[in-house]
Amino acid sequence: MLVQLFILSIFFVPQLKACVATIPPEEVYITTTEAISPTTTKAISEPVEETTEATTEMTTEVTTAAGAGCGMCDIYAIAPEMPDPDTDFDTSPRDPVDGCQQTHVQCTRDDPLFCDSVVMTAVNADGTHDVSVNSAQTFVDSTLLCGDDGLYSFNGIMGITQLICTFTKCE
Repeated sequence: MLVQLFILSIFFVPQLKACVATIPPEEVYITTTEAISPTTTKAISEPVEETTEATTEMTTEVTTAAGAGCGMCDIYAIAPEMPDPDTDFDTSPRDPVDGCQQTHVQCTRDDPLFCDSVVMTAVNADGTHDVSVNSAQTFVDSTLLCGDDGLYSFNGIMGITQLICTFTKCE
């Protein structure tokens, strides 16, 4: 009995899998129209006019222009006052972003003292904001981007008018 069941399953199971009904997707509809309709064209012969007008092609290049002032920021106009002779303010240009000037700024101590905290803040019309990116016991740095208004910005802090470097508890 088992042998007969086995033989039947060998022959009929593959045939049952082949007969599984498929359901077409909802977007498919059976139609009776032809896929390509026959078209007829009628040749019309008309005289061809010759012209002697010269044509000139004009190509214009569209570029996104950087703002008028975004390459004209003066980092020294917002430089922090460094009353301690053992502190320095250094700047270096970075690669422009979308054609706008970018400047790396850093305040450092040149003496053997270590500070508990070194912070760079920026003043704008909204108040004073921390713009420190990297800070250690002897330095702080940041990277500022020149805006269309000719003033620097940092991560959404626009219109920076002054930088301040604060060295706290240096021993």
